[in-house]
Amino acid sequence: MRFSDILGQEKPLNIINAYMEKSCFSGGYIFSGPEGIGKKTVAKIIAQKLNCTSSDKPCGTCSSCLKTEKLQHPDLHIIESDAAQIKIEDIRSLQREANFRPYEGVIKVFIIDEAHRLNPEAANSLLKILEEPPKDSLIILITHKPQNIFKTILSRCKVIRFSPLAISVLEDVLVKDYSLDRFCAHFISFYAEGRLGFALKLKDSGIFEEKNRVFDSFALSDKPLDRNLLGHNKEQLRSFLNIMASWFRDIYLLKAGIADKQLIHLDRKNDLLKLKLEFSFKQLDGILSAISESMFYLEHNVNSKLLLHNLGAQLWKV
Repeated sequence: MRFSDILGQEKPLNIINAYMEKSCFSGGYIFSGPEGIGKKTVAKIIAQKLNCTSSDKPCGTCSSCLKTEKLQHPDLHIIESDAAQIKIEDIRSLQREANFRPYEGVIKVFIIDEAHRLNPEAANSLLKILEEPPKDSLIILITHKPQNIFKTILSRCKVIRFSPLAISVLEDVLVKDYSLDRFCAHFISFYAEGRLGFALKLKDSGIFEEKNRVFDSFALSDKPLDRNLLGHNKEQLRSFLNIMASWFRDIYLLKAGIADKQLIHLDRKNDLLKLKLEFSFKQLDGILSAISESMFYLEHNVNSKLLLHNLGAQLWKV
């Protein structure tokens, strides 16, 4: 894979290419931006490009490129953890490796995924390396929560920001490259908020069919919520609340006279037009606030039966 295969990230890629052309791409960098937009993929392409043995970098066929692609190159180190925190032991391992010269390539590349999960001890240990980084080592921190990274770490790194694709661009990609129905692609593009990686996970998940089942079961029904959703797990309830918020958002925008293309549920426009007559702006404000509060309570492990009962009381009191 090459930089040209990465969609919608021309600005950060131009910055990275400029550093590489000046042969000054070393030390510490932070790639920040929403999840699922290609930050980690770009970091791997950089590792491949820096250590490629061909004149056309990355060639994708030399021994170095193939090893990097398989994450088997001795000069590529990826730190990622299933635990809640990245601990000092992980960074000590990075320190040891950084003290050695590259084994096969030109530069050692260290990628720290979800760097906002560095605990204080790990962050302090990493800071020591960033203050005097080996010239033949590159450290890339990947994060979608830069605000949670220690300021001392931020001050020692160059920050490169990545952005989501425009909704219309992502929609076209899903239609042309992945053969999705236009309505399905439109919904997924909005739901994924322009994040291609997330959209590709959603396209085979059945989310489009599920959101319409939710719409038919609740938006067009007078059935109490708690009788229909009890027994659902936290992730299912979170998805349900997001879908609920999106269709009431559409109703609100229709009442405000917004253009059709701004609707998330464009495939259900006729149903939304009928529903918009049933709600005032004040009622919609109350409903959206109730859904937002329910999401907050869900994340704080409030009893789901009580949560759904209270939400249902708000939704159907109108």
